[in-house]
Amino acid sequence: MRGLRETPKRILCGILVALVVARACAATGDDVQRSVSRMQPSVARQVRPATIADVDTYLKWKWRSDMSDPATGLSNAALKVGVKKVYEAHEDREPWAETSARMFAYLADNMAVGFSKFDCFPAIACWNRWDRPLSGVLSARCAKVDARYSPGLRAEIKALHDSGRGRADWKDFDHSAPDWERILKLGFTGLKARVDAYTDDTPFYRAEKATAETILRFVRRMLATAEAHPDVGSRLMQKEIASLRRLVAGPPQTCFDVMQFTMLYFILSEHVNRFQVRTLGNIDASWWPYYRADLAAGRTTEADFREEFSHFIWQFGSIDNYWGHPMYLGGTDRDGATLYNPLSDIILDVIDQEALPTPKFQVKLAANTPDRIWTKTLDMLRRHRSLVLMSERGMADSMKPLGLSAEERRDLLVWGCYEYIPRGTGNCTSGFRLNMLQPVLDILADVAKGASAPPTFDAFLARYKRELNANADRLMRIVNESESHLAEIHPALVLSLAIDSALACGVDAFSTGMTYNFSAVGEVGFASAVDSLLAVKALVYDRRELSLVELERVLAVDWKGHEALRLRATRTLPKWGRGEATADALAADVMETMARHIIGKPNGRGGKWTVYGLHSRAFIEFGCDTPASPDGRRKGDHLSKNVAPSVGAETEGVTGTLRSYAKIRPENFPCGSVLDIMISPATVSGKKGLAAFRALVQYWMDNGGTALNVNIVSAEELRDAQAHPEKYENLQVRVAGWNVRWNDIPKREQDDFIRRAEEIAR
Repeated sequence: MRGLRETPKRILCGILVALVVARACAATGDDVQRSVSRMQPSVARQVRPATIADVDTYLKWKWRSDMSDPATGLSNAALKVGVKKVYEAHEDREPWAETSARMFAYLADNMAVGFSKFDCFPAIACWNRWDRPLSGVLSARCAKVDARYSPGLRAEIKALHDSGRGRADWKDFDHSAPDWERILKLGFTGLKARVDAYTDDTPFYRAEKATAETILRFVRRMLATAEAHPDVGSRLMQKEIASLRRLVAGPPQTCFDVMQFTMLYFILSEHVNRFQVRTLGNIDASWWPYYRADLAAGRTTEADFREEFSHFIWQFGSIDNYWGHPMYLGGTDRDGATLYNPLSDIILDVIDQEALPTPKFQVKLAANTPDRIWTKTLDMLRRHRSLVLMSERGMADSMKPLGLSAEERRDLLVWGCYEYIPRGTGNCTSGFRLNMLQPVLDILADVAKGASAPPTFDAFLARYKRELNANADRLMRIVNESESHLAEIHPALVLSLAIDSALACGVDAFSTGMTYNFSAVGEVGFASAVDSLLAVKALVYDRRELSLVELERVLAVDWKGHEALRLRATRTLPKWGRGEATADALAADVMETMARHIIGKPNGRGGKWTVYGLHSRAFIEFGCDTPASPDGRRKGDHLSKNVAPSVGAETEGVTGTLRSYAKIRPENFPCGSVLDIMISPATVSGKKGLAAFRALVQYWMDNGGTALNVNIVSAEELRDAQAHPEKYENLQVRVAGWNVRWNDIPKREQDDFIRRAEEIAR
């Protein structure tokens, strides 16, 4: 077995031994019923049935299609036409914040809604994240503001993109999060009362007060519509109506009220205001006081909660939006006590039972995490459940360069895929990517065109660092300009209501209204860059097999006619991720150089720049456009993912990966980074395998880990799934910060998974 190799570290020796040994080794109601199987089939192979007559079918199609009642309002298509008219009638005739509040009111007042005896949450006409009514208006407004303030900006963005050096073509309105515990205590009525207390007569406050009134009007309309529904007497609708009555009168009183409030806030922010809610918070901790009080008062039972929470997560599962809708479990309070509680166990059980790719759940791990949580979580990962592991200590350590207090760093809010921010006081935009491989290719191209060749590898490396930093500077300058006018493009109306600092200073929460307004450069192709530098060092400077010009010519023809050389570059040259001292030192040097150059510089929102060691699917997107590289990669092949070795480099298995990763300090990635690993199922089977799995994760935590993506798959199973997709409708793999069904990813990505699985099994 080559999944884990010997290491001087005692703990990894223990893992090795353990893994070797391991290889041997209720009815939901009176008016509706659910089927035994709750596995959600692949969206691509689904056709909506003509009649929906059960809970399972209803939940699978809700928000994947329009389940609203046309009699209650306008369709999504009609909303787009109507809101455009509001935009055209009022733009530039009043402050933009007030026009935005007007559009928000139009959508909230007019969109069709729906209720069903099969569900205890509402349906809305604006169901499709890709086709939200405000998207067209926002695009038009963005173009106008860019032209007004930065006429050359879009040309610069395109030039950066075309050069392959980076991307900054996205204004990130997809990362927002309220202080959930704070607003749960206020409710919709409290949010309105709080903003109404401000007497300043400015566009910001006028817009926020109008928004708060619109929200309450929306909730009242939801209640009236539900009360008039033909199935008003059904059990689930009675539950929903009772909750809506409490929410129009005050803050949530029960745990179900909390879920209903959360769902409505989500609808209003993400689907109406078009600000994606990137976390629902640590729901086990924030919901526990309500659930405990419900049990004590006899208002609910565990079975009731399980049913309600199942419906809750199916709202997000039906969207099938792979990157959205995260929430997390656990953590440690400011006094050092664990936040895990009996509700944590129930939530994990429901997640396990429903087996949905989304929503995605992060699990905070710390020294005080109960053993039962460890056991349950790791076992679920063995069975492909959608979980990401987060290390509290690594998260706290990583934030040190940004000037947060120790208390703030102990209570970080996990949001997005694996990012984290100060709870209720910070945000971070993150639509900007830097291609770490491109400077290597640019240097080779320049030398081929006649530029002087660096005489030594140290000189080559120094030039690489200069160009990498210059690319970062260019990207940051473009983004600073792009982000300087966010409130003039798209005010965060719903979010600002939920942020104390925004209301206190009268400034939009997504502009400069937070205490911490971060922007992050996402590195792309880190391991690909390091491996290419190692290849240049070996082939050109150490072995002198090729000159820089000759190497560039080989890459220019995509290795054609040089397959033997490409295979040597791929298989025998040093790679990062094997625990090799030289490779690890170079990787640490490169990352430190970039991090020191970026972190702390001023951004365009009155805050600081930081670095993410994560990048969603950019490793695929950049790879498609990036030419062949010295590490043996062909043109169009994917770049390395996040802070993980390149595919094919993991010849020393997880042990080598962990040794290398341990050399990359978490302080280089304030706000988030992730390590992707793949493990053979046989190595973590049984009780001893589970113990070994825990030891591995503990080693990762002890050595600066912040977020961990785990795939536990075999090459044999994946090959069979590729050949017989009908047998694997619910097989899930982890692509980035999310799970996705195997059948829904392209063959090229499937092939990468298979190659990695084959490598770890050798």
